[in-house]
Amino acid sequence: MTSYESAAFLTSSSNRIRLVKALREEDGETVGALSDTLSMSRSTVHRTLRTFTDYGWIRRVDGAYRLTEAGELVLGAYEELIRTIEWVEEYDEFLTHLGDTEDPFPIHATTYATMVASTKSDPYRTITYLIDVLTTPSIERVRGLTPIMSPLFADAGRQLLDNGARTELVVSEESLRSSMERSTELKPAESIDDFDLHSVAGELPFGVLILDGERVLVCVFDDLGNVRACLDGESTDLIEWATNTYETRREDGHRVEMLPNFER
Repeated sequence: MTSYESAAFLTSSSNRIRLVKALREEDGETVGALSDTLSMSRSTVHRTLRTFTDYGWIRRVDGAYRLTEAGELVLGAYEELIRTIEWVEEYDEFLTHLGDTEDPFPIHATTYATMVASTKSDPYRTITYLIDVLTTPSIERVRGLTPIMSPLFADAGRQLLDNGARTELVVSEESLRSSMERSTELKPAESIDDFDLHSVAGELPFGVLILDGERVLVCVFDDLGNVRACLDGESTDLIEWATNTYETRREDGHRVEMLPNFER
C-alpha cells in the first residue's frame, strides 16, 4: 500500500481519527475498552487496529494497543493539515491579495497574530487600524516595504518622524514615479532627518512594516491600491520572514535623492 493510500484510509473516516486520538490520550487500550469509549462496534475497532498495526502506527503489547512514534508523527501531521486548512479559510481575504513571495510565507507563525480585514460595512477598518498603529508614540524604528505612496500614509510617516522614530522604507519605482508626477514640488531626501527611502524595480505585491524589530504588519492591497487586510504579529518566524523580505528588496534598490511633497 502506498503512502497516499495509507493517508486516504486514515482521513476517509472520522472514526479512524477518533481511534488514533483515543490511543494518544489513553496509552494501552483493549479492543473492548476502545469500543465502549468510542461507541464503535468491536469488529470495526479490531479491523481498524489491525490495519494501523500493519502500517506500524500502533503495536499490541499484552493484549492492549499503544500508539507508536510513527503513529504520533502521522497524527501530528494530520492535525497540522487541518490547522492549515482552517487558517486558509479564515484568512482567505489576506491570502487572495498576498501575491507571490520570494520566501515561503510562514503560515503557522500567524497562530497568535491578529488579522484585520476591511468589509463592505466597514471598508476603512484596515487603513484605520494601520494608521493607529503607525502613530503610536512609543515606536522608535520602522523598516518596511510599501507598494503605494499616498498623502494619508505620508501623514502617518510625518507623525512617526515627529515622534522621533527612525524610518526606512522601500517603494516601487512605479509608485514613486507616479507620486512625483502628482506632487506640486520635490524636496531633497537629506532635508528630512531620520528618514531613508529606497526604490526598487518591479512591483511590490504587498506591504511589510517591521516595528522596532519586535512586531510585524503585513498588508495586502487590491488592484486599485486600497489596503484590504493586515496581519499583525510578533512571532519569531514572522519577524525573520519580514526582515529577510525587506533586506532583500532594499539591497536590490537604490537610494532616493528627491522626494515628492505630500503637504496638504
